[in-house]
Amino acid sequence: MRSRQIRLSLVLLSLLCLTGCWDRTEINDLAFILTTAVDVEPDGKIRYSVLLPLPGNMGGASGGGGGTAGTKSYYIDSEVGTTFREAQARLQQRMSRRMFLAHRRTLLIGEDFAKLGIRDLFDTTPRSPESRMTIYMVVTKGKAYELLQATPQFERFPSEAIRELAKARTVININMKQIALALSSPGSDAVTVYMGVKESEKTSKNTKKSKEIELLGYTQFRDDKMTGVFENAEASGLAWLINMPVHATATVKIEDRYTITLSIFDSKSQIRAHTVRGKLRFDIRTEAKAKVTESLGMYDLSQTGKVQKVEAAMNRYIEQAMRKAIRKMIGNRTDSAQFGSYLWREHPRLWERKYASRWPAGMKDADFRIQVKSVLTETGLIYENVTKAERTR
Repeated sequence: MRSRQIRLSLVLLSLLCLTGCWDRTEINDLAFILTTAVDVEPDGKIRYSVLLPLPGNMGGASGGGGGTAGTKSYYIDSEVGTTFREAQARLQQRMSRRMFLAHRRTLLIGEDFAKLGIRDLFDTTPRSPESRMTIYMVVTKGKAYELLQATPQFERFPSEAIRELAKARTVININMKQIALALSSPGSDAVTVYMGVKESEKTSKNTKKSKEIELLGYTQFRDDKMTGVFENAEASGLAWLINMPVHATATVKIEDRYTITLSIFDSKSQIRAHTVRGKLRFDIRTEAKAKVTESLGMYDLSQTGKVQKVEAAMNRYIEQAMRKAIRKMIGNRTDSAQFGSYLWREHPRLWERKYASRWPAGMKDADFRIQVKSVLTETGLIYENVTKAERTR
């Protein structure tokens, strides 16, 4: 009984050492940053912009456009500074709540800023415990601040539309951590998603045009500076080269008469680097599946021979798309597909002795052998146009 009393007394005394909740932060004291945008001013200073929700104007569920009828459910503000944190600190001076970055999912970079170099962003972001390296880094056509002012009709906030586009299955999933690895690994260059603003078509005199956010492709980087853009088929070719299983749409011609649109999915690529008679060669093997989404010209896909013709046309399309991406890389002196990394891992001595100091210039003289094997797995619910009928005369 005495030992129990002693233990109970020690427990009660230990409670006196507890400090309590001395640093509590109420939710009403925080301003949740949904996205940030970085631009460069003509004098070289940094413009730092933020988008924050306004809890008082949000209310229940409503249509998109960010409350374009009058009361927006979000607030955009920006400030200029010599560094990112200096601009953020100036912005904080006119906010009654502390800016909180843990809920940020996208970081927008203006095109002019990206051309000067993005490496400094990888100092300011990781230093804060609230910032996440899994956020999507997006380069914008024109000013990043302008993308925040878009009025997408399907989402309450422009930041949500940007995030949904960046993580769509038709887009290469690229977060800030992956870009940092590409910038720091030998024989590789970074790529980012590239977006812009496009005005919707006006349907009548009484309707207003909305500013929709549009995916434009992927940006090329040489070291940490933007040098070009992958667009259209080049963008799909890049995705296949870096073994990203994105969903792509391709339109091919069969026998110069029939036009067929395909949805390509479940792609896989393997790249091997080696030398043949002293010449560098990359063997690229790609497999993909596809389904027919539209066929113009009454093409009967119930016949095996015709299905094989579609598969052959799809093979040519995929190969040509990858070669377009490779030519774009060689022309802009970038290695967005990380061919140099394959060479470094498989032949480290050859890499250090011959290519490390001048890569990606070595890609210009390399031989790229591409083999594509695609399979048409679906033709849809029909083999040919349902209005086709047998002609008796």
